[in-house]
Amino acid sequence: MYVHAFSSGPEPPPPLSREQQIEKLRQEVDSYQKALIELQQRLNEARSRLGLISKIVRDRERTQRAPGVSWAAVRAALYAKPDSLGGVGPDLPIL
Repeated sequence: MYVHAFSSGPEPPPPLSREQQIEKLRQEVDSYQKALIELQQRLNEARSRLGLISKIVRDRERTQRAPGVSWAAVRAALYAKPDSLGGVGPDLPIL
């Protein structure tokens, strides 16, 4: 095969067959679905944390009487591991 002295690099790969294109698209769709599921889980976690913080700060009397305890409860809601969010509440501050 004769290569011109000014060639721009290796030859491009041959075009994919229809089956290969379909398989590639399936893999992309699977990847996007996994990413979407992960993002939905993160969104649900954020909603849980925000709902918990909302409950804490709505108790105005407690927040005025014991601001340190309320602040600790908010910090617990922010930094608790996702699987332990159910155990964190306005009455149970975790530092």
